[in-house]
Parts: sequence; C-alpha cells; structure tokens
Amino acid sequence: MTLRPFLVNMKVTFAHGLWSSTESSKVKHMRSLGWEVLAVDMHHHGWNQQEQTQAVIDAIEQHGPFDLLIGSSFGGLATANAAALLPELDLRLLLLAPAFGYHSLLNQQLTNEEMSDWRASNQHSFHPPGWEKPVVLPYSFAEAAEDVSWPVLTHPTVVLHGVNDDIVPLTHSERAVESAANAQLVKVDDGHRLHDSLHLLPSLAERLLNR
Repeated sequence: MTLRPFLVNMKVTFAHGLWSSTESSKVKHMRSLGWEVLAVDMHHHGWNQQEQTQAVIDAIEQHGPFDLLIGSSFGGLATANAAALLPELDLRLLLLAPAFGYHSLLNQQLTNEEMSDWRASNQHSFHPPGWEKPVVLPYSFAEAAEDVSWPVLTHPTVVLHGVNDDIVPLTHSERAVESAANAQLVKVDDGHRLHDSLHLLPSLAERLLNR
C-alpha cells in the first residue's frame, strides 16, 4: 500500500482491548504502514476503566504530542475518556469498536445473581478466550465503569464500528456520536475485531488529519 507522504511516519498511540496486549495484530498492521506506534500497556495501573484511562493520559503527557490517538474496544473507551479529561489539547481520536456503555454491557453479560454474588464476594472470575488462566476482578471494576461509560466526544473523532459486532452493539457508537459535532461514525460489514477493515485506517487517518 502506498500512503500519502503526510501519512507515513505518523506518531500514534494504540490502546488495546481489555483482553488483548501491546503485541496485538492491530499494532503489527499499523507498524507495517510505517507508523510509529506507542502501544500503551493498558494493564500498567490496573484493570478498571479509570486505571486504563490513566495509562493513556500518561502516554500523552510523557511521550506526546501524537498525530492520532487510536484505541480498540475497552482501550477505545479509555482513549475517549482520556481525551475528555484533556480538553485543552489538540487531539484527534480514531476509535475502533469502542466499548461505550460498558457498564450496561457488564449487566447484560452477567445475570442478576452473578452481579449480586460479585458485589457480595468482591470478586468475579473472567476467562478470556485463549487465556490459560482466568482473571479475577474486584467489584470496583464494575463500579468504576458506571461513571465513565459515556464520555463526551469534544475532539475530532472517527469511530469505526462493525454492523456485525456481537460484543459492543453498533447502537452504542451511534448514541455516542449522535450529539457530538466533531465525531463521525463509519459503519462497516465486520465484527468486533474489525480484522477485515484495517485497510481503512489510512483513509480514516487522512480524514482526521485534514480536519
């Protein structure tokens, strides 16, 4: 793929999803484009949304400025939350199936009994696909998500979301951009991981950088 000159050597952050890592396929794809990618260790401070938001803020403050802030799923939500806390900065966001409304997603994923047990015992075990061991999270993980599930998008933002996403409903991204004048939603025929849509990243980056 031949990129326009100003798209080569772009400096971007990448905030991975909750069960992903800094070595995700999205990071490898962006680096194959010649982009300088700072893959944020989203578990550096912990697992909950506020802790992961802080990881993105640390990256911006310690290694910025960046051409784009890119985040996927839970990392997309953290990127949006980080930007909302830094309104004075010139930031541009590319969010890939961001986990807007994460608190309601938890309540849909777990039964009322499971949520009550989690609250009472202060721990719940999640076993991510492909992981050898489960992850045990305190109930504060759910509490932290409650207040930061719907950040206001004030910076120029493009949201890429698959119509076949079975993890985060497309309607969540539609709601997030509905009242955000600087945000655009791009719908694609893809699932949550957006593996068939990564070729769109350069054109979406160009759209953001031209704003």
